Amino acid sequence: MKCCICGKVVNGYLHNAYPVKEGQCCEDCNNKLVLPFRIFLASKERSPVALVLKPKFEAEIVKPKEKYFTLPELQKAVDGYIEIAPIPFEDSLIVVNEEGLIKRYPPNLTGLFLYEWKFMGNILIVPKSIFEAPEEE
Repeated sequence: MKCCICGKVVNGYLHNAYPVKEGQCCEDCNNKLVLPFRIFLASKERSPVALVLKPKFEAEIVKPKEKYFTLPELQKAVDGYIEIAPIPFEDSLIVVNEEGLIKRYPPNLTGLFLYEWKFMGNILIVPKSIFEAPEEE
């Protein structure tokens, strides 16, 4: 059987790939992408967290130092100048490096897989509620 995410042939136990994709995935994809994605979706309502999607089917949960992300924190997550991708994802923004193609960052296979959009380098999914501090504060 093949992993529905990375396409590798799996001879052992398969895992449920939901919410990343319908189907079954390998141990690596489960540990590196599916579980962090589930944790992000489950905890973003209760605590300020965002999700970095890395190029090769990996994800990492990140938190702002304070209540909201600062511009340097957003830039660090995507390794450069930020740009908001025009892709809706629930109540979140998708932040990418605007110079990813110019700097020849690797294609983000995770982003291509999930959104059918060609991103380069890291992708940050950040809830709008913690993207930036409101002007009133």
